[in-house]
Amino acid sequence: MAIELVEQPASRRQQRLVLGLCAALVLAAAVLTPIAGWQGPAWPHVAGIYGAAAAVTYLATFWLLSGTPGPQRAHRVIAAAYLYAGLLAILHVLTFPGALAPGQAALGGPGNVGWLFIAWRAGFPLWILWAVRIQAGPSGARPQPAIPPAWLAVLLVAVVYAATQLLDLPAYFPSSGSSRFTVVSLLLSHASAIVSAAAVIAIWRRGLASRSLYLWLMPMLVGDAVGLWLSTYSGGRYTLGWYGARIEGILASVILLAVLSGHLRSLQSSLADTVEVLRGRTDALQAEIHRRERAERMLLQSQKLEAVGQLAAGLAHDFNNVMQLVSVRVELMRRRAGAVIDPDVEVVRRNLQRATGLTRQLMLFSGRRQLQPRTLFLQQALPGLVSLFGPLLRADLKLEVDVSPDAWPVHLDPAELEVALANLLTNARDATPPGGVIRIGLRNEPSGECVELSVADDGQGMDALLLERVFEPFFTTKEPGKGTGLGLSQVYAFAKASDGSASIDSTPGKGTVVTLRFPRAEDSPQPAAEATAAPDAIGERGLKVMLVEDHEDVREAAVMLLQEAGCVVCSAGDAAEALALLRQGHAPDVLLSDVVMPGQMDGVMLAREVRRMLPAVQVILATGYSSEADKARADGFTVLQKPYETAYLVELLAGAGARASSSGLPQEGVAP
Repeated sequence: MAIELVEQPASRRQQRLVLGLCAALVLAAAVLTPIAGWQGPAWPHVAGIYGAAAAVTYLATFWLLSGTPGPQRAHRVIAAAYLYAGLLAILHVLTFPGALAPGQAALGGPGNVGWLFIAWRAGFPLWILWAVRIQAGPSGARPQPAIPPAWLAVLLVAVVYAATQLLDLPAYFPSSGSSRFTVVSLLLSHASAIVSAAAVIAIWRRGLASRSLYLWLMPMLVGDAVGLWLSTYSGGRYTLGWYGARIEGILASVILLAVLSGHLRSLQSSLADTVEVLRGRTDALQAEIHRRERAERMLLQSQKLEAVGQLAAGLAHDFNNVMQLVSVRVELMRRRAGAVIDPDVEVVRRNLQRATGLTRQLMLFSGRRQLQPRTLFLQQALPGLVSLFGPLLRADLKLEVDVSPDAWPVHLDPAELEVALANLLTNARDATPPGGVIRIGLRNEPSGECVELSVADDGQGMDALLLERVFEPFFTTKEPGKGTGLGLSQVYAFAKASDGSASIDSTPGKGTVVTLRFPRAEDSPQPAAEATAAPDAIGERGLKVMLVEDHEDVREAAVMLLQEAGCVVCSAGDAAEALALLRQGHAPDVLLSDVVMPGQMDGVMLAREVRRMLPAVQVILATGYSSEADKARADGFTVLQKPYETAYLVELLAGAGARASSSGLPQEGVAP
């Protein structure tokens, strides 16, 4: 149990223990009283041992008490009392004849030792009485002394020693050779014992025994009182009472030091436990800080993606509308001008496909594009893709492909796989020096249910700082104009959207390996349907199409394209205009509508209303981007992604026309 000796109240257990020690000291003195005068051998060195032991305990106690944080004035006085007693105990050893040197004192004359001993034994309880008076008095009622108590104790010791040296005081003993006490020595010793007893009584009557510090002073004072009485009662030095008094005094003085030492050990143990707790909490705090920093980075990344996604969503619709307009106009020019402009048309189409791919990457890593996966064997798909990407690589590079023939099937979007592989090969090409090797690997994960697709290069590699950011959108290490920073972002987003993962392993000077892991598919790939050529026109019968498009240029180009394909077209700029035409009696075979339109009704809502009004009308919805497209697919509507190929639109319209014919819908034409 930790014993607080400065401000904490004493427990009942401590009070009982101290009272028991005081009673034991008194009882021991009472037992020794009948034989206290028995004369023992003259061992003056016992006085030296006694003084040295007392000095060590007193000075150690002073050091511990003075080290208390923010001690009160009374506590400083008690500490000074121990300093005072410790210094006089040292002088007692130096002035006692035979304590250090045979037959003589190391310091002073034969009368010094007695007077210094009385000053020691009477002075200590006087200091305690001063502290009791300060402690029991009103707080702040007495001014602070001009001299700190510790310095006052040193000054008093110097004065006492100087007085015994300079003044011609009567000897404490009648002669240097006598060991019997004089009447003066007896009176002064009894007076010292009475002062010690008075200090004990003052502590008790002032209620200070309820405080640990004052409580543990009581055995010390009781030991001094009964020791002085026992020694005086014996009549002289080297008696049983004289020896017993010194043993009892040492034991009494050690009590408080032992208690303080135990308290210090308890504090050290508590401090060590606290340090361990703080270390654990510090580790936990550092872990929490790292976790929060990681969460903040992930939140920032998520906010970046969300911002990019919102930007991409806003741009995708308008951007795809522009590309759709260019695509349709180019197709119209090709049909009108003939083969002479085919090379130019091919260049435009190729760049339109590239722009479409960039838009698709933006939408994918922002999480706003739905994949269209199917089950496939990568070992069958990779050779064709690798040959397709041959033009991407430089002639001075070597491409090695290591494909496991027993790789499991996976469930992926083939179009996004093509884009991801193109991005990886482009990065590997740019990083690999002339004469280097790019390696494509495919295998089943040794311990798991995943298929690993890896692309490795012999480039310079990357350090840890770059590795932390490689998957961030718009982050690139390439020179300006040579990279968009979207390639690895698309790869990472594609892997995550496919329920897989993407990792990168790179060491400066040793190249880079990007590994995609895809879960094993449960089903097997379905055989591909036999391709059929898309028709250039709908057929002899004019298919009636209602075109709803808010972009005027796109609407005009689409009308011309549909008319050249043999359709009878009526057009509207928004849903309200389209419904007005339907209520006027227009009955189209097919409704071809944009999804995002101004007004209170978008394309999906229009499609639902047309289905309610005219169930036989076939609905095709077209969009550059809209989150409503998923709802439209869920409702069973065909959704066409802008920019779309003219041949694919004609194919959809031909199929819709066939379904409209089988539904029995009247075939009267409706003029736009």
